[in-house]
Amino acid sequence: MKPTNQFIYLLLFLISSTTFGQQLEAPIVLWPNGAPGATGTSDEDKPAIIPFIPDSNKRNGAAVLVVPGGGFTIRAVDHEGVLVAQWLKEHGITAFLLRYRLRPIYTREHWVHDGKRAMQYIRAHADDYHISTNRVGTVAFSAGADLIADMSLNPLESQPNSTDLLDHMPSKPNFMILGYGSSRLPDSLDNTTIAKLPPTFMYGTVEDRGSQNGMLNMYTRLYQAGASVEAHFFRYGIHGTGFAVGDPVLGEWKHLLYNWMWAGGFLTEKPQIELNGVVKLNGEPLKKGMIILMPIENKNNPPVVVYINNTGTGELGRFSVPKDQGPVQGKYKVEVRQDATRWTSNSRDPFMINMMQKQRKHELTETDIKAWSDYIRKRDLSPSIYNQVVYSHTYPNDTEDYVLTIEEGKEILVEVFSE
Repeated sequence: MKPTNQFIYLLLFLISSTTFGQQLEAPIVLWPNGAPGATGTSDEDKPAIIPFIPDSNKRNGAAVLVVPGGGFTIRAVDHEGVLVAQWLKEHGITAFLLRYRLRPIYTREHWVHDGKRAMQYIRAHADDYHISTNRVGTVAFSAGADLIADMSLNPLESQPNSTDLLDHMPSKPNFMILGYGSSRLPDSLDNTTIAKLPPTFMYGTVEDRGSQNGMLNMYTRLYQAGASVEAHFFRYGIHGTGFAVGDPVLGEWKHLLYNWMWAGGFLTEKPQIELNGVVKLNGEPLKKGMIILMPIENKNNPPVVVYINNTGTGELGRFSVPKDQGPVQGKYKVEVRQDATRWTSNSRDPFMINMMQKQRKHELTETDIKAWSDYIRKRDLSPSIYNQVVYSHTYPNDTEDYVLTIEEGKEILVEVFSE
């Protein structure tokens, strides 16, 4: 039976009602009695945030302030705002979309203050939203990225004696996510100041040359200062892609971002800890490979990957993971991967250490070169493995996964057997 036009119209109406009938939360005005320097009473004179609250069974306690771009003359509130906030919400992260003031009515002083005030509001209402005050970050795009970099460099400290309860909270983000934006850092900034910026994740494209120069400058300055930074620059992509929801290539950046937050411990309330230990295969130190530790008790606890290269001068098979890359206390599933059956890093081989030091100092003699050549010819550099070997049980016939309980201050022994 062929459907009638009336039926088709009704179906389209129902679909559109379902799709567009959902409502966003009402904006929360950041200064109910009027923002500092306000010159009018329209929405554009009232900085505000719109909350995006995850379902209780998804939320992980992290929060992110979302700041769309627009050259400070508009706000790209949909694709750089709503779509971003909804994605964060779906992944258990409470998001807050910022409505900041614009030029020519207002100036940099005002929109940066709006961003700081939003961070203070989120922290002051952490209990209401079931979030942690020490896991509040911000994501921004284009001009918005300039805004959050600016407010991170010039944060407000907590003022416990203020009559304004929001002033009791600091404004500096715990982490910062920059999407194709951020001005060059001022030349006057020293490395000590730059290193105090929060852990930073950056995304951009080579095609978007207008933004890329500023991002490259900021990445280089952060790197040189020893700050915590990770950057992903794709080859193609116009300016203004947002989270690139649905794009099979650029859209991967938001998953890289999520993994960065996960590994960085921003998705769990438990603190990360330093981890030390030794890994052995068949009673001998693992020569080349990795240890993968996956959390069991809470999927939001950070994973840990340890690469074993037999480098350095310490005990073979020994590893150390710094706190900011470490696990939290609890149970972890263990997987050991073997990448080679024989391997000696150049930094462990006394002969190679000596030769390479001479090479760096331009002190190699003809005798040295002959000795080095003879040494290379005698070494067995043929393949030693057919494929990567994975050990997820202590012994091959074990039915239970290999699980370790990690406790702060206690070394672990990771030991697996091939038979």
